[in-house]
Amino acid sequence: MEIARVALRRRGKNWGVEVTLKEGGVRRYRYGSEAQARYFAAVFELGPRWLPPVPSRGRRSRAGAPSAGRAASGPG
Repeated sequence: MEIARVALRRRGKNWGVEVTLKEGGVRRYRYGSEAQARYFAAVFELGPRWLPPVPSRGRRSRAGAPSAGRAASGPG
């Protein structure tokens, strides 16, 4: 999975990161603060081997984004 583009987005009080894949897919992650969004935008810019799952609209953590622990750690 290769990342083509990473964009930081602000929508109202919320911040997000949009990751566009070279294969054509797009993943959007929402964060509770600008600092969190900037941190993960930088991580995604480095080109990790995998991306964390995007939570469905019905299932959100308290901050409305994947937890930092899950996003920073790799699979198994």
